[in-house]
Amino acid sequence: MEKVKVYVGYSHETNDMGIANYHESRKEVPAENLVEGGELILSEGRLVATVVSFIDGVLVFKYRGEEITLNPGHSWNTPMYRVDNPYIYESEGWSVTIEFERDPEKEEQYVDRVVELLDQMRKNASEEGWKVWKNIPLAKEYLDILRNRVPLHGKHIDANGIIVCCDAIFLEDLLDKRDVPRLCLEFLQLRKFANSQREADDAHYDNDRYLGVIEADKIQNRLDFYIDPHVTMEWWVNYTGAHLKFDPVERTPEWEDCIYEVEKEVDEKLGDEPRGMGFCFSYWSVKKAVLAKHGIDWSTPSMMNPKVMFD
Repeated sequence: MEKVKVYVGYSHETNDMGIANYHESRKEVPAENLVEGGELILSEGRLVATVVSFIDGVLVFKYRGEEITLNPGHSWNTPMYRVDNPYIYESEGWSVTIEFERDPEKEEQYVDRVVELLDQMRKNASEEGWKVWKNIPLAKEYLDILRNRVPLHGKHIDANGIIVCCDAIFLEDLLDKRDVPRLCLEFLQLRKFANSQREADDAHYDNDRYLGVIEADKIQNRLDFYIDPHVTMEWWVNYTGAHLKFDPVERTPEWEDCIYEVEKEVDEKLGDEPRGMGFCFSYWSVKKAVLAKHGIDWSTPSMMNPKVMFD
């Protein structure tokens, strides 16, 4: 097992008519705290998160009564809710991260792998049928390298480069945000952290390679609301101006955890079936059956929108 360290972060963000300020402070959790009942998050003298266990790099903790399991190389974040205004807001949140110890000697090797992964994700996204589901495991490896394996100020990559890599996910539509919203939020969180760590003389922003501040926040805002169990599907559809209703099960962690395996099996079952008129009904039928094998009862778009004609 590689050595890991646990960090707790606190982030505070403001945006006033496009002038944004983001600050993240974080500290390493002492080893003596990583025991049952140990202090994890202390806010204004009040203990809000405690350790349940920390075994082989897997951290289990309780936050406001909810038990959360965090694996090595991953982050957990509280939603940063904000007023529904893309121009003026203030928000704050907590994060817990388990990081692998970085190896500077392997930096070039990891950067080469990032380039390979990005190239493969682009090829998958260009396939007929928009098969970005194939990118899910690639994106997870890509995120792990950017967040845990390469330095923020290295010889071959820096914080600016990490931002470019994160933004490619969204600018090139390399993931379906509604299939893996939590994974997308992890990229946005890493992007913000890297932005807070940029040097003053880092390369200037090229608009074609970077998300704008407002656009990045707009994506995060939508995803935060999308995964919030207190937000109804009807409210979200109205909020985003979407035209079709969807089964709320699509927003759940259970869906996100299995969607890659589901889409892979669906693709294998449909084989070379022509992707022409009426294909959507074959696709939905097979997908519904495969999801049922994973314990998910899914209503297809045609079931959710009976008055809409699909072809």
